[in-house]
Parts: sequence; structure tokens; C-alpha cells
Amino acid sequence: MTRESPADALLVAEFGGETALLGAFQRPGRSGLREVRGLCGGRSAWAGDGVCALFAAIADVRSWLPDERGALGGPRLLNRLVRGVLAALTPFGVAPSYPGRDFVSVDGKRVAQLALSRSASGAILFQALVAGRRPFTTAEPAPEFPGLPALPPPGVLGIEGERLCAALVDGFAARFGLELVPAQLGREDEAGTGEPPLAAPGLEGLSAGDPVATPIGELVAYAALRADGALERVRLCGDWMAAPFAVGELEESLRGLAPAAAELRERCARWLAEPEHLVVGVTDPGALVEAIARAASQSSSVSPSTQ
Repeated sequence: MTRESPADALLVAEFGGETALLGAFQRPGRSGLREVRGLCGGRSAWAGDGVCALFAAIADVRSWLPDERGALGGPRLLNRLVRGVLAALTPFGVAPSYPGRDFVSVDGKRVAQLALSRSASGAILFQALVAGRRPFTTAEPAPEFPGLPALPPPGVLGIEGERLCAALVDGFAARFGLELVPAQLGREDEAGTGEPPLAAPGLEGLSAGDPVATPIGELVAYAALRADGALERVRLCGDWMAAPFAVGELEESLRGLAPAAAELRERCARWLAEPEHLVVGVTDPGALVEAIARAASQSSSVSPSTQ
């Protein structure tokens, strides 16, 4: 089911098959399933029978949130857009809640997983995977972060796909005042991907460091060093959310810096402070610095690895 306004698009569908949808920065192989990569960040989720998905592409998010003032960073924007999911589930007689991480819960169980991104053109991308008839979770291990409670167990709403998809459309339309016009999917949208097993491009010649824990998963850096010990190339992977083009800009800006340089921390801090980068899951520049330091230590002591 697809409905769209002249500027924006809302796609709602029930998945089928045996596939995991990875976050934009995740390393393959953690879900235990055949994998495809989504446009948003975050953790992997089951993209198969019994799970419904909503994808929203919003050219101007202020048209959906006209009463908002000030910059809309990642956590704040996720908090606003998830209200469409809450509005969709409430008519079923449940009491959905959003605890401020990357999921929606009902009766102490996770029933929806959220993700967010921004395209290079500036459009906001929002994703919600909802457990209609089976949990959305994969074999990916749950995150553990000091000071945060453990993730609630996965749950199921027990709602058939067609009813749940219709409720998601109606909930978003009502919550954000959308005038929806039905649209047909094109052939390119309906066709299967037929893609080979997923790989993580751009890691050739880089060494991986040990992961750093974040509130919604892990942050892993890959690095190669120049002969003088400065960073030649950096890739930042993991379960976090951010605008991919902005992550690329950060990685490029760190070239030539020593892994222990104060300037590296300062650049990471300035980058995190920019709301338009839509970072969710990393708030402390120290996490980025630590991940890069771990990768740099491997690069200087072992031969480069692409794993």
C-alpha cells in the first residue's frame, strides 16, 4: 500500500520471506539471516512474514511539524515522528509508549523498531518495523550500556498485516494532518533484489578495532595509518543513526590527524553538535575517539584486515 502527497511519500507494507534489514552502518553477519541494507541507521530487524513496515520520505519536515521551533536533531525528530506509530496502535486498545531509545513498547515488550536518516538532498527518512504477528528481532545480540536498563523482551501485537498497515497509514495521516493520495508501485519497486550476499564496502586495507558500547548497540571504527602514524583513512560502522553523507564528511575530515590528537576529539564534538546530522545513539565524542583509537592500535600492530 502506498499513499503520497505531492512532496512526500508514505510506503506501508507487510514483509514476506526470510530476510534481515540491516542499518545503514552495520557490519553484515550479525542477524543470522540473509541480509539487505536499508537507508536508515540503527540495528537489524526481521524483514519477513508477520512484520509490517512503514517508510516515510519527507522533503520538508516542518510541513509535518509546523509548531516546532528550533533545530530538530536526531533524538528530537525521532521523538516527534514516532507519534504517528503511537497514534496507529492506540485504537487497538493497547497503550504504546516510546521510552526515548529506538523502539516502541506495549505491556513491557518491544513491538516496533525505529530508524532515521537524511538523504543528501535533505529529505528526512523515517522507518518503523512493527511486530504484527511475529517479533521483529533477529539473532543480533541486544545492546548493553552502563546506566541503562536492559532492553525489554520482544513482543507481538497479534494484528493481521492488512489491518496493521491500514492503521499505520491512518495514524500518520491523523497525527500529522496529511492529505494522502493513493499511488501504484512501479515495477522497479515490486521486483525482488536478487542481490548476492551483503558485503561491507570500503573496508579494504583497513583494520577493525574492538567495538565501543553505545545506548542502542555498538560503534566500530576501521582505520589505516600513514607512515608517520596519522590517520590515512577511517570508516565508522555500527548500530547508530546519522545522515550517511554527514558520516562520510566526518570520516574525510579526520584524515591526517593523529589518533591521540586533541583536534580529533574537537572535530568529533563539533560534528555531533550539528542537529542536521541527525545522530542518534552516540552523544559523547569520547565514544568516537575511543573507537578510532582501538582501530588505530590494530592498524599499527597487525596487518590490515577487511573483516
